[in-house]
Amino acid sequence: MPRISCRLRFGCWDQATARRYPRGPVSLLLAIPVKPFGVAKARLSPVLDARRRSLLGKRIAAHTVGEAGATGARVAVVTGDTGVAAWAGELGVEVIGESGVYGTGLNGAATAATTDAGRTGSDWMILHADLPHLTRRDLTEAIDRFAPGRYVLAPSYNGGTTLLMGTGPFAFHYGPGSFHHHLRSAGQKAEVLVRRGLALDLDTPNDLETARTLGMTWQKTSA
Repeated sequence: MPRISCRLRFGCWDQATARRYPRGPVSLLLAIPVKPFGVAKARLSPVLDARRRSLLGKRIAAHTVGEAGATGARVAVVTGDTGVAAWAGELGVEVIGESGVYGTGLNGAATAATTDAGRTGSDWMILHADLPHLTRRDLTEAIDRFAPGRYVLAPSYNGGTTLLMGTGPFAFHYGPGSFHHHLRSAGQKAEVLVRRGLALDLDTPNDLETARTLGMTWQKTSA
């Protein structure tokens, strides 16, 4: 498996990100929770068998990691799965391990990431892995809108939260209707970012058909 290129290296520090973080990549942790590929995308089982679902998950996650790396931030995959950790290592991506200390599922993974960021005083961004139309510009737009003491949130088309950026501890509420829960938690400090690349995640057969209609350039990403 080819490693993601210099896009994950400090020398690729995006200009927009550099303006926000003059101290360099250590100032922003861009964390991508990734589920075990063997069990992910179960809702696509009516149209894809297990092998194809696993391959799809890897391809889209690799695309997401690549676009994240293009910002120049410190990128890390958050997982408790050894297979996903090995996959991330082959891409040259840092891994943050999940721990029962922080809970389970996406809430636990996000809390593990923010705890890690807190050790260095870094800001954090929690980004979903299954965003087939994500671009670097989607992420730098979030970075441009962020300010200390505030939060940037991006909704999915069905009320989820595909991107959440902030500083310090945060009470995560991933699950059905998470965007409104997170918006309530952030209160007056929230900045809402609506972009196609962040709104269209891929969970259902209808999502897959939409991705195909819009063009699946992410399929070119090595996985």
